[in-house]
Amino acid sequence: MLRKSFRFQSELAAFLDAVLVCATLLAALVTHKLLAWLFPGTFATFDMFWSNSWLYVLVVPVWGFVLDFSGVYRQFLGLAPGRAIRQIARAGLLSFAVLLGLLYVLKLHMVPRTILGIHCAYSILAVSLRAIYLQPFLLRLEARRRLLLVGDPSRAESIREWLCHPDRARFFEIVGFLPPAGVPAPAGLAAPGTLDDFSSILHSTVVDAVLMIPDGISTSQIGQWLRQCEIEGIEAWLLPEFLRTQLAEATLDELAGEPMILFSTTSKSSWALMFKRVLDVVLSGLALALLSPVLLGIWIAIRATSPGPAFFVQRRSTLRGRTFDMVKFRTMVANAEQIRDELEDRNEVSGPVFKMKDDPRITPVGRWLRRYSLDELPQLWNVLKGDMSLVGPRPPIPAEVEKYENWQRRRLSMRSGCTCLWQIGARNNLPFEEWMRLDLKYIDTWSLALDFEILFKTVGAIFRGTGY
Repeated sequence: MLRKSFRFQSELAAFLDAVLVCATLLAALVTHKLLAWLFPGTFATFDMFWSNSWLYVLVVPVWGFVLDFSGVYRQFLGLAPGRAIRQIARAGLLSFAVLLGLLYVLKLHMVPRTILGIHCAYSILAVSLRAIYLQPFLLRLEARRRLLLVGDPSRAESIREWLCHPDRARFFEIVGFLPPAGVPAPAGLAAPGTLDDFSSILHSTVVDAVLMIPDGISTSQIGQWLRQCEIEGIEAWLLPEFLRTQLAEATLDELAGEPMILFSTTSKSSWALMFKRVLDVVLSGLALALLSPVLLGIWIAIRATSPGPAFFVQRRSTLRGRTFDMVKFRTMVANAEQIRDELEDRNEVSGPVFKMKDDPRITPVGRWLRRYSLDELPQLWNVLKGDMSLVGPRPPIPAEVEKYENWQRRRLSMRSGCTCLWQIGARNNLPFEEWMRLDLKYIDTWSLALDFEILFKTVGAIFRGTGY
């Protein structure tokens, strides 16, 4: 199954689930009305329909978002019924919990919680039936494409194996393979001709798409085949060797009216990134307001116990090498940067960073602040401004970035954050190389769920008091 087809199936499943959630909400309202009639006084009365139609506007988007967030629309092929039911049940219970929280926050006490409970059970059942029985039927409606493979035979075997996999074989039928003249076709693939017979084979055989493997073939020849497929209305699939990347995802875009291939190693959902930014603004703003007495108390303690400013401002690097002024509470003596060179031989971590557990530059109040990461609290202001995110790779000093190896610079492909994977684990006890790998793991596996997990575990790491 091609990604384009999979995207259509995913969007279709989301649409069907929205319809099912609407239908099950109506069924839940009717069920509640019936129970209130059978057991008067036990179930609260509730006007089911027009005056409370806003309930659909609240329930349906929450269910749609949570189902998508839980990965219900990411796999259709080879998914066991039991696993599908468990996945949908977890998403349904999470939706129920979110809706209960929204009713409490919005003070919608007139809505009986029983309706949401009944609706949750009905929706889990309905969406599970869609996933187990209706989705396979919709997949069978996917048109089977007859493919003609042409070009270099060296990669044809791996492509044939992919196309003939049991999960995909029903979507594709290989008509044959056209190798260069004098070159045998790969084993298991019929050769109705050679590359010289491209036009005649295209006209004498039913072909839905031509899959081109252009290694070693001139670009003018490839262009000629592409133009012929375009003129005759046949899909052309091009698999050039240079498109094969380990991390970057290739997508087709357009620039100045010309087709353009875009390679991106950080292709994240724009909606998810926007929601991440909204969370940053809301949570950092709320935290600054709630913690303002603590911030004031720390400011007074620093000014009263050591000469110098209460805040330490340092230039740091973030997304794609942009720089900004990161704010922290000062935990060292005022001239700490000037005397760092004298301590270089006592550095306890590898790589272009400097850390030592018993740093003589740290003040008594600063040591306590560092232990519980309280010196990092002013960075909430950087988050609110947009310089940083709550979760992301820690922002390095520009001088450290200049010493990075090429693979290490990829940690700058996502906005820096206040906390990250290595901070919730061994924190300062990890070697520099492991910091980098954990940051890259975060970038490659990023999701909103991972951000919430890191934020939750950060609280525990802070209370353990292992910072220095």
